[in-house]
Amino acid sequence: MTMRPSWIGQPLTVLALVVLVVNDHLLKFTWPGFVTGKLSDVAGLIVAPALLDLLLRRPALSIALTGMGFTLVKATETGAWLASEAWSLVWGPSVILADLTDLLALPALYAAWWASRNPVPVGRTVVILLIPAAVLAVTATGPGPTWYTYTAYSVAERGGTIIVHTRGGLGGGRIDDDGPVFVSADAHAWSLMASPKPAAVPSRSDCDGSRCYRVVPGRLKVEEAVAGRWVTAWEVPVEAQDRLARANPPQYQEDREATESLGVAAVNGVVVVANGADGIAVRDASGAWQRLGIGEDGFRESFTVPLTVTGRYDDTLPMNALMVAIAAGLLTLTMGVRRTSFALGALVIWLGSWGALTPRDHRTIGMIDVNIPMLLVLGVPVAIVVMTISAGRAAPPGWIWPIGCVVGGLVWSLIMLPFIAWSAGWVPTYAQATVLAVVLSAVTAAGGAWIMFRYAKPQHLAPDHWPDP
Repeated sequence: MTMRPSWIGQPLTVLALVVLVVNDHLLKFTWPGFVTGKLSDVAGLIVAPALLDLLLRRPALSIALTGMGFTLVKATETGAWLASEAWSLVWGPSVILADLTDLLALPALYAAWWASRNPVPVGRTVVILLIPAAVLAVTATGPGPTWYTYTAYSVAERGGTIIVHTRGGLGGGRIDDDGPVFVSADAHAWSLMASPKPAAVPSRSDCDGSRCYRVVPGRLKVEEAVAGRWVTAWEVPVEAQDRLARANPPQYQEDREATESLGVAAVNGVVVVANGADGIAVRDASGAWQRLGIGEDGFRESFTVPLTVTGRYDDTLPMNALMVAIAAGLLTLTMGVRRTSFALGALVIWLGSWGALTPRDHRTIGMIDVNIPMLLVLGVPVAIVVMTISAGRAAPPGWIWPIGCVVGGLVWSLIMLPFIAWSAGWVPTYAQATVLAVVLSAVTAAGGAWIMFRYAKPQHLAPDHWPDP
């Protein structure tokens, strides 16, 4: 069923929405800088007025309010603070900064105005599907102060002294925000450099007289030149390295630091290797190798994660697996019922499940404790009623219900089991566990949906006109 011409369904608005999502979740992390920073502002100024106009039904007013609000937030500290508090109330600790250069994106409002003057007729279902994506994209913002994994990312030798650059801790995850720089002459006693210089690109090879060393990209491994060929001087087995890489997860997965040999320096019989989140590896003058972990105050043996550490998968994995399993089960049932109203009810139930299972900070307004995602749960009872009536009208075979539950349970199990096996050492690497989980769960979900589509024949297949029931 179509509705009156909608601005949010205009191709330019949809394109801006896609750009906003891709830029915020991919490009900003791949190519951080001025262009990707401003691209989000431009796309947001096209999408936000269309979203606001769904409530106001006054395009000019929606565009004006968007421009005024954006200017207030970006040009004044008070506006930025108010926006940060509002976003934190909904999404947890967030930081929005005033930045006058962001006002360069204001001409994008002309594109929003053009889109409002050239709407296109779209189905109500399309609008309903676009609204959540637009809300999530427009309200996405930078998190508050983040804790980063401590890491040794560069090592060099200057004047007989080993210099190791580090970063990490609270808010210390950027290369251009260098953390403490440690120096040592013997790799045993380390001290802070009083006036640190910017870190150079890590040297992947170095020589101490006639003895030359190099790191192996992607591995915790150092090779030494012996008789004209490279032989292994020190290494951590691949399986152990895979577990070390996930032993100390960061606050956010995109901030995960490399756990591999990044650079090497050698002087006076001493070799030091920067091993990222694993700290450093040291070869003393006697030829003995030792790993030293990294912490707030430098390198210590007590900070070293043992090679026998149990594999640790992400804390969010069980919840994410459950959300995928719920989606698979609901998809299977939807393929059996085959009605639009049932599908929309399933979507509401999935969003309600997300609201109930996703951890969020609670905020208070006066005496009221607010947890916005939990509000999504309020739609679940209504969705259940809609789905029940819709299924009653379609009259599918009764066996679809246990099959849907079985598919959901199997999908959850087939996601979790490979990671449990990896943690126990039965699957060599986390990447292999991920491939197994994706393949097995996808095949199961697709198989359940196919069985429903092929064999579940609802008795009443007449189209359900909006609204239904």
